[in-house]
Amino acid sequence: MKKLNKKYIKWIIILLLLVIIVSSYALNLGKIKDKTVDGIASITIPFSLIVNPKNIDEDIAPKAVEINDGDMTKAKQEAINLVSTINDDYDNTKELSFLSNDQEKTLLKKVHEKPHRYIAKMTLLNFGKDSIGKYITISCNRYDDTKNIVSYRYRLYYRGDSIKSAKYLNTKSNKYPPKFVISNIELGKSGNDQAKAFLQRLKTAIINSNLTATNASEPGNFNQISINLGLNPDNSNNGLYALAKNSNARVSNSSIVGYQISDVPRYTRVYIKQLSKDNSYYYTLTFSRNSGRFINFQKGIISTDGNN
Repeated sequence: MKKLNKKYIKWIIILLLLVIIVSSYALNLGKIKDKTVDGIASITIPFSLIVNPKNIDEDIAPKAVEINDGDMTKAKQEAINLVSTINDDYDNTKELSFLSNDQEKTLLKKVHEKPHRYIAKMTLLNFGKDSIGKYITISCNRYDDTKNIVSYRYRLYYRGDSIKSAKYLNTKSNKYPPKFVISNIELGKSGNDQAKAFLQRLKTAIINSNLTATNASEPGNFNQISINLGLNPDNSNNGLYALAKNSNARVSNSSIVGYQISDVPRYTRVYIKQLSKDNSYYYTLTFSRNSGRFINFQKGIISTDGNN
């Protein structure tokens, strides 16, 4: 009898526990459903995954450089003054103090390989700004007993009136010393302050035309876009085609990364970098200060650095 009572007591306890569990679940079922629905709703699914899971549109872009630094006429005068100071120092010391010791030794070794060679003076090729900072590009002009003048070219990064670093670019030769920034020519409207807005117009035109990466088949497709933007189609179709072909869906993987100004030709060149998963691409947007408008969009870096 005692064993039977224990058995009944055990089953009664189990039954009571089941009743408690079922009652608790019934009372909280609505809340559990609400929490489940809220939890699912809080999950954000990228739109690109819904459209095409294999085509995730990564929003990558290079770090932009601010090129609208104010008065470009002042920047031009700073560049001219720096070169004037460099020439004065050289005249007084015959030392190329704007170069590092190793750079100076390397250059002078080239100059003095043969007798009657000497550096006469430095001339200004252009000035601008990139991701490192503001710079001037100069030519160290070597004379000898021939008619040709050899131009050793360096990019000098500066802050205020101090040269911070120098980078060798190339060597050219001509009958005249190169000088592409001229003190008595007015700078005029630089175009720097319009570049960002124009680039956005250019990107919008590509998006609206539907000539993005998957639909851009040949440069000729961009002829009308070039005309609508006021660009020279012969010089710009290839650049626009390359930008579209290497773009993401929003054409947002490119940024302005610098500018360069010269007087011969009287251009401001704005440099654009574009990133993909595997490569970097560069473009040059040219502003004519004679006509006061953007005229070309071209592949690559176009500069007076290599002009004779």
